Amino acid sequence: MKKVVCICYVVYSFLKIYIYGAFALLRQMLQTHKKEEQRLHTGYVAIVTGGSAGIGFEVSRGLVSKNVHVVIGSRCSEEGKQAVAKIREEYPNAKVDWLHIDLTSLKSVREFTDSFLAMGLPLNILINNAGIMFAPYQETDDGLEEHFQVNYLSHFYLTLLLLDVLKKTGTDNSYSRIVNVSSVVHKLGNLDIDRLCSRFENSWEYSPHAAYSDSKLAVTVSSFMLGRKLNDENCKVTANVLHPGVVKTSLYRHVHWSIKWFLDIVAILLYETPEMAADTVLYLALSPSVEGDTGSYYDNCVKNKPHDSAQDRLLQEKLWHRSCEIIEHLTENEFKHK
Repeated sequence: MKKVVCICYVVYSFLKIYIYGAFALLRQMLQTHKKEEQRLHTGYVAIVTGGSAGIGFEVSRGLVSKNVHVVIGSRCSEEGKQAVAKIREEYPNAKVDWLHIDLTSLKSVREFTDSFLAMGLPLNILINNAGIMFAPYQETDDGLEEHFQVNYLSHFYLTLLLLDVLKKTGTDNSYSRIVNVSSVVHKLGNLDIDRLCSRFENSWEYSPHAAYSDSKLAVTVSSFMLGRKLNDENCKVTANVLHPGVVKTSLYRHVHWSIKWFLDIVAILLYETPEMAADTVLYLALSPSVEGDTGSYYDNCVKNKPHDSAQDRLLQEKLWHRSCEIIEHLTENEFKHK
């Protein structure tokens, strides 16, 4: 009986996300794509996780075009170095570097942070962009479900480790900015705080579609909590979260072959390009229009309403504290921000 219930849930999650995705795509097609031209930000420094491919690469490229010194964080050294070379080919005077980070490992996140801090740079912009989607069940180096750690927990940890330098960099006239990339499908997510570290023994128990939605809801909920904390502390740092759009990227590589061929055709015809998807990220990272705004959810460069649970203060606090507990257990570090 348990197997039947689990399989029904997996199928339900599969259908739900594609039906909802179809409506999100239709809405995207009916609206005018917004893009705001940004001024130069010479002297600014930004970190972009997953900045060597897809949306992240276009974000890195867009920041460099505005004279921002970009530090790309990604797992594959060859891809990272190629991204740096490609940007420098287009912008010969670009300040762009690559550092290794593997979001399946909290140790790697700490090492990335140490490497960045050793560079002695300020940090004006932190863009938590990297992620995975619909991947089959796999546990990370830390023994956690992969979507949860890669999309959410490792970025949460990275943000906490970099908060001090972000606070030191922010000023009254130029707040440091944390930009978290979520997804509209966070509205389908469900966070069970007591089961964040759950493991699955059988493949039929696991829904990659539910795991993805849940991880993006976690990103959104924690962004609102962080925005509240920073505002309460009167810090010169803001934190916002966004839906980049329905975009043609390599994230769909894990989609089952039985429908991937169809989605590939739809993507070519109807999806946004990574360059278009980068526009809302760049808007939140650079636009004077959002200076000082914190704890908001954006879609197509416009403030939007997230899922109701994302604004549930009790859920925000529970997720924050549980996330800190998990990290402290795995790293033996205690956060003063808890």
